This record gives sequence, C-alpha cells and structure tokens, in this order.
Amino acid sequence: MLALHGVVRRWEPPARTYADDLTGMLAAQLAHRHRAGRERPGRRTPSGLSSRQMTRVRELMERRLAEPLPVADLAAAASLSVSQFTRQFKASTGESPHQYLLRLRLQRACRLLRTGNSSIGEVAVSCGFSHREHLTRVMRARLGTTPAAVRRAG
Repeated sequence: MLALHGVVRRWEPPARTYADDLTGMLAAQLAHRHRAGRERPGRRTPSGLSSRQMTRVRELMERRLAEPLPVADLAAAASLSVSQFTRQFKASTGESPHQYLLRLRLQRACRLLRTGNSSIGEVAVSCGFSHREHLTRVMRARLGTTPAAVRRAG
C-alpha cells in the first residue's frame, strides 16, 4: 500500500503499469483474506468433498456394499463429474473410491466373521467379494490375515 502511495504521489507516466499491477495484487489479497473468514461448515473446500457430499457417498457405499458400484454412481451422489469426484474424494480421504470401498467391505466382513455364524463364502458375497477365495486374497494382502483366522480370534 505504501509503495502504491509513493507511485501516485510522484506520478510518472511509465509508473502507470506498476500502479495497475500493485492495485491488482492489493485487490487479490483483500479478496483472499476476507473470503477465508467466510467459509461455512459443510461447504466444499477446493481440495475435497463437503461433509454433506461425503455423507451421501458413504451412505451409498454402505447401502450397496454387496453389489458392483460404478464410480459414476458415486460421482452422481456427490453431484460431480467422475473426474472431479475422483480428485476431490482422494483429497478428502487419502484413498481412491475403490480403495475406500474395499476397506469398508473388509471392515464389514471382519465384523460379520467375528459376530455371525454365516459361512465364510456367504460373508464374502454379502460384502461384495465374488467368492471366498477373493475375500481371502484381499484380506491377506490388506490385513495380513485370513477370514478363518479372524473368525477364530472372535
């Protein structure tokens, strides 16, 4: 601001561009600082999903855990394009939508194995895995254990 004031006081014709640049930077700084204090809860930040969008997406994932779930359906739940959704979802969770869904499926499978009496194959299918071996392979890779070991540990 002081630099702008000095240019205006000495007003020289080549200084006009300099004054215009300083004015633009000052306006940008003011807009940025005043905008930052007005963020409302639940609004989308530039780097991720809003809490409302994340809730809708997670509810859809949990409701359709046992079936194939295209990213396009998740993006529609967040009212975003697939590419926007994928970027913002990863910024919000640190995981891709597929990795996040896989984690939810594994959590439910572990819960069912510990508390239920369904066969491992039934648990696998009810959690979105194609068969028992698929669940076993994913669980071993992600958790370092097997469905049978989880069931025994109770």
